[in-house]
Amino acid sequence: MTKGACEEEKFLSEWIMLALPAIGTVLILTWLLRYSSYGIDFTDESFYLVWISNPFLYDVSLSQFGYVYHPLYLILGGDIASLRQANILITFGLAWCLVLLFLKSLSPKVATQKFALNITAAGFAITSLIAFSSLLLTPSYNSLTFQALLVTSIGLLLSDKNDSSKNTVGWILVGIGGWLAFMAKPSTALALAIGVSAYLIYVRKFSFRAALLATVSAIALLLVSALLIDGSIYKFIDRLRTGIQFASYLGGGHTLKGIIRLDSFQLGTIEKLSILFLTPISFIATRFAYSDKSSKKTLSIIVSVLFFCFIVLLPISAASWTTRFGQFRGMIIWGSIFPMIALGFLFGCKNTEDSLIRTKRTSNTISINHLATYYRDRVRCIFNDISTTHRGIALLFFSMPHIFAFGTNNNYWQAGSAVSIFWLLGGLVFLSPLIRIRGKWSFSILLVLTAQTISAVLLQIGMEQPYRQPQPLRLNNYNIEIGATESNLILSTGYAKYFEDAKSAAHHAGFRPGSPVIDLTGQSPGILYALKAENIGQAWTIGGYQGSLKLAIAALNRVPCEKIAAAWVLFEPDGPRGIPTEVMASQGADFPHHYTQVASWHTAEGAGGYSANRVQILYAPTAQQEILKGCQTLHRGEDS
Repeated sequence: MTKGACEEEKFLSEWIMLALPAIGTVLILTWLLRYSSYGIDFTDESFYLVWISNPFLYDVSLSQFGYVYHPLYLILGGDIASLRQANILITFGLAWCLVLLFLKSLSPKVATQKFALNITAAGFAITSLIAFSSLLLTPSYNSLTFQALLVTSIGLLLSDKNDSSKNTVGWILVGIGGWLAFMAKPSTALALAIGVSAYLIYVRKFSFRAALLATVSAIALLLVSALLIDGSIYKFIDRLRTGIQFASYLGGGHTLKGIIRLDSFQLGTIEKLSILFLTPISFIATRFAYSDKSSKKTLSIIVSVLFFCFIVLLPISAASWTTRFGQFRGMIIWGSIFPMIALGFLFGCKNTEDSLIRTKRTSNTISINHLATYYRDRVRCIFNDISTTHRGIALLFFSMPHIFAFGTNNNYWQAGSAVSIFWLLGGLVFLSPLIRIRGKWSFSILLVLTAQTISAVLLQIGMEQPYRQPQPLRLNNYNIEIGATESNLILSTGYAKYFEDAKSAAHHAGFRPGSPVIDLTGQSPGILYALKAENIGQAWTIGGYQGSLKLAIAALNRVPCEKIAAAWVLFEPDGPRGIPTEVMASQGADFPHHYTQVASWHTAEGAGGYSANRVQILYAPTAQQEILKGCQTLHRGEDS
């Protein structure tokens, strides 16, 4: 074969390899965007919608994500599907930008190959969509926390630039990221500040000017936020202080003692098998792609095509086998990270490899001591071949999922795996020596496809087992309009009937949009959102916790008595998460004697995560003056 033919074959193979992840990226992103109008969760996701739609109703909140996303809600006219799509695109866009900057920093010489670099970055960035693998796509404190970490990471990468203007922009972005993290979840903001400070100290780039610029940016935005939200800094501080107090009332494990902990994880059989399958396949195929031999490259292309075919077929298959994955399924992303580490360790340092070959030539045998020396020298070589900055950023990236999860009452490994793209970025650091040797990223396409395959599998699991929904989203076939903006969603028949029955019954009972409602079911912010009601006290009067009653009383004590007296009541007899009726007595109301039952309906199977359907009853106030008098008497007694 002539040299020209070889070059043409090489060019063609590289284009094929680039086309596969490019199509995979578009396919997975389009797939998720398409399902943005499918399904809804009546608890957590509905709480997000209530909080975003009108956050100014509440004067106590530990997370301020509702205020951050409220402008987006107004811009998009409150359309739920559009909100979800915007959330997906914002997250993916930030991730793409971060990966692109990171790949450029690992090998500046490769940055000139813009087309290939962008495709590789977009392919790796698709792992950011793993954050939506539970199919809770609506903007929330979790998505804002993730976006805050992405913005902060982008700022740190820009701050390493020699260009003073980019450096300044970088530190401002770090400040913006810190502000967003605080607005989303203050516990994560604290952990992020510690993590970034440790990184800067490790890489010896901590400077007073940089710290001041980032801090001033964050504080300035926080002060503006305080004024826009509460009109005064003092009231904003009181909002946060009371929010912490309310969290302690609930007893959900959000205390300082409860959040500072070391969690463990237990992989199921299918997770272990997935990692054990993906790791060697990805390692060998990527090693073949790195080779100069056409036969090995051909084998790598074949494996890549097989991965790509799996990605293409997954969205159109039922894939019932995905239901066997357990709660730590997000950890299978390590099936694409372990090969990166192994490749960098085994082939990233040429000097130690040559020393082993020379030893074999001189002595004909390689002893245990020779191997021990070889691997010790290789570790040193790899360590020295990766810059201090990249070692530091890798450590920060590996800790980011725990920074993200810090403060949750869920297992940190389980919660952190939602942002496993940071683990992936940490693993990419080990490939940097190989990139500098090869001069391009094309050999890593199989690793991109591996990461995309894992992302597709996790998203498929979410679509087959959507959070607190009764059936796979692909089976939903009932169109319904809900909420103040009449957003169109495609739901299961049971969920749609639940919505329609509630809306119809409430309408015929004389319920009007904007009327205040006290929710005693402990799990129905979605129904109140559908009724266009005003959730008073809390965006979600959450039940099922030891301190649910105490929290409900404390929240309603801050509501004007006039609104308490005019409020309707949604009640669920013997509901699994019901709020005890003592909460009504605490507000001066005699329930149910001061009220009249005006409507009722049955919940859908699966609503709130419970299989059995239950009766919900809507009560209208019939003795508003008595309720008002009793409420005022009690509130005056508390004030005195």
